[in-house]
Amino acid sequence: MNKRTFLVSLLVTVVAIVFASQAPSFTFETIQGETIRSDALLEKGPIFLNFWSTSCVPCKNKLPHVSSFAEKYPDMSFLAISTDSPRHRDAVVRLVRSNRYNFTTSIDANRSLQRMFNVSTIPRSVIIDQEGQIVYDSTGYIAGDEEKIEAEIKAVLGVTQ
Repeated sequence: MNKRTFLVSLLVTVVAIVFASQAPSFTFETIQGETIRSDALLEKGPIFLNFWSTSCVPCKNKLPHVSSFAEKYPDMSFLAISTDSPRHRDAVVRLVRSNRYNFTTSIDANRSLQRMFNVSTIPRSVIIDQEGQIVYDSTGYIAGDEEKIEAEIKAVLGVTQ
């Protein structure tokens, strides 16, 4: 490795350490009524959080990719956190079931997860590594973003291909 490559690698590592932040511990209820704790998920591997809404077109365009990643990368937990109000629960459940999405879904009815992660814009994706550090945080979605997201998933999982 030449000196320049080493310095760039070192700088990237330092920036990642400085900007990584500890994710809060959280508990949520799935649309099936199951209670899940983030600490239990982290024992199995990293977590991918995706905040979305049934009224958000970019959100709905992103969900098939999140589902595909959940199928392709079983060592990561994929959670789709709906920002819809509880009165839209049926629409959330219908959308998830009709598309046969492969991720765990929750409705953040009291906005507790949104407050914990300072969600003000959706869609918003957060990747938490197995040590509980937020290593990726992105808002919005345009076609092609899934390539960057998949690269981040591979990086946190240590997938080289």
